[in-house]
Amino acid sequence: MPTKRRLLLNPVALVSYLLIGGLFLVGWLWFSQVSDRVLTRLNQQTGQLFIDKEIAFDPWQRTLSVNEVEFQVQGIQLSAERLSFVLNYRHWWGPWLGENIESLSAIELDSANIAIDPDLTVFALPNWFQMLSVNSGSLSLTGIAQPLGFDQLTLTKEDGNRLKIQLDNRDAEHWRFSGSYQVSEGLLSGGLQLVDLSLSTLVKSVPLNAWSGLDNEHLSNDRLSGTMSAALSLSWGKQNGLILKGNAEGQSGQLLLSGKLSGMSAEWQQWQLNNALFVGNDPEQSTAELSVSGLDLRVPEALAAEVLRFPVQLQQILPAFITSLSINDSRLELESGPSPWVFEKLNGSLVAKALSKKGREKDAWKYQANAALANVGNVQLSGQLSGSDNDFTFQLNNARLAGPLKKYSVFAGYTMQGTRFDLSYNSLKHGGQVDISDWKTKKISNDPPLSSIQLLKALITDKSGKAVIPFSIKPGKSDTPLPKRIYLVIGQRFMTIASEPFDYLSQSTGHELKPELHHEAGKATLTELSLTNLEHLKKVLAQRPELNLSVDVNVSESQDGPELSRHELEEALQELYSATSSAEPSDASPIPPKVRATLMEQMYLATRQHQKIPEVGEQSPEQRVQKAEKWLLKNWPKAPDQIEKLQKARFDYLKKEMNRVGIDSGRVELRISGPDQKGGEPDSVLTLR
Repeated sequence: MPTKRRLLLNPVALVSYLLIGGLFLVGWLWFSQVSDRVLTRLNQQTGQLFIDKEIAFDPWQRTLSVNEVEFQVQGIQLSAERLSFVLNYRHWWGPWLGENIESLSAIELDSANIAIDPDLTVFALPNWFQMLSVNSGSLSLTGIAQPLGFDQLTLTKEDGNRLKIQLDNRDAEHWRFSGSYQVSEGLLSGGLQLVDLSLSTLVKSVPLNAWSGLDNEHLSNDRLSGTMSAALSLSWGKQNGLILKGNAEGQSGQLLLSGKLSGMSAEWQQWQLNNALFVGNDPEQSTAELSVSGLDLRVPEALAAEVLRFPVQLQQILPAFITSLSINDSRLELESGPSPWVFEKLNGSLVAKALSKKGREKDAWKYQANAALANVGNVQLSGQLSGSDNDFTFQLNNARLAGPLKKYSVFAGYTMQGTRFDLSYNSLKHGGQVDISDWKTKKISNDPPLSSIQLLKALITDKSGKAVIPFSIKPGKSDTPLPKRIYLVIGQRFMTIASEPFDYLSQSTGHELKPELHHEAGKATLTELSLTNLEHLKKVLAQRPELNLSVDVNVSESQDGPELSRHELEEALQELYSATSSAEPSDASPIPPKVRATLMEQMYLATRQHQKIPEVGEQSPEQRVQKAEKWLLKNWPKAPDQIEKLQKARFDYLKKEMNRVGIDSGRVELRISGPDQKGGEPDSVLTLR
């Protein structure tokens, strides 16, 4: 009987085993198709196809992972080495039954590259999206040349169609963005923090020629160093583009330039960018105030030749949105042969003009600077830039001819090295002035063009003790550097003053001065004009305390002699008249004309015994008198010392008149001229010394 029961059970067991095995096989086949059903549903709901991808799906954890994925949504392209996320269903058996996916969570991308075109990223967020995390990658934005590398990007859905964004980069160039993005409107806003961001990276990201006159190719990593830290508010939308607001700063760095500015370099200790506003769609509305401290700027000789055009060059280098620049505690070195121009303790500013009704006048700038020119003196510079024009005022105070100015210390056979002076120049007036306060002179030529540097000094030194030399420069462009042009024009001015001292004194003092004192012919007295000249001489000497002069008292036999003879003739006629008339000699009454004519003819006949009086009718009485007077004057006997007596009389007269006018006798030397001077003019000649 037992054997029979075993035979009855075997078919049952077999059927059971077959049933269980079939169920297992069906379950296994059904289970093996879960991934396909999940992918099919995922493709239907998201519109993304995972074809020919390495896919792994865990139905128990509901986690799907895909390697080497690429996505494209309106305005966004994305690729990643790995994608993983959790699928959320209404029921736990949802994956097996291929139900709709309620949402995706724990979405993660590894090593992702994201490219965004903001103009195209306007779409509605799908209902299934909640959050996305990206572990390391790069972000490319249209309009920014260099991709932004990051360590972590988190996107969280908020309020239906708004994304919360958290973007971090934690390497040596740390930066962070926290904000939100209104997907339907395409508006991005938030705060951007930069910590020690490399300036070379920034320059690569934003084309430099978009906001300055330089080319990016001249600013490779080895040409630009330094970092930037900033706290900026950021917004980005279709209408206004990118807008940045805030402040930035940086520590020490270096800039090396090439191209048309080859050889120029700059090093700095610190800089600050304040009140910055950058408007991407309208760069002309962008503004910022730049302040640099501890700047060490070196300019090669080729550019240093236009030292006073340096503000123009600097403005060309600056980004277009910089509206003001201030430089503090800095140094500027302009190479110029063996002695460079080194400006220390440099402080200055370059400021754009205020907004006008038509917008900011970008080409109009005002600038000012002051510095100590090493081994020379203190420099002040101010002016205005308008386009390529540069109107400026330049001052060099408490300076001396040394250092780079040593080559400008030689004038007309003398060296003035070490001389102290003040210098001013105005480009609008094309002129300036040099005030010499302490002369250091040495003769270096045996036959210098300038006969006496001491006379030049006396001519231009006023009562304040300064030698004032105004000068002017011919307007127009010139290849000659301004310092050399000033040097040449001052040298020419020196020679003009020395060669025409009386003209210079007349112009500079306002009192017309002549080099001669005219005496009345045959007399000691001066003419009225020369008496006025003597008054002017007193005023000129008062304004030029170091100036002295000598006066050569002259007589002229050709002009003074006839007048002396006329004077003696008149005395003889008066004596003869007194002897033949009843008038007393002391009366000295004038001789009547007819009597004078008769006496003149009698004296003529008396001195010429064989001369007959012309018959009546041959000559008129007036003609006979004129002939007699002419002969008498020509043949009047000259006293041997009459010219010397006149000269002595003029000497005494001038001494008396100068004392009356108030001219210091210690500053004037009166001299009797020698016999060789008696054939010239009857003038006393002034010689400045």
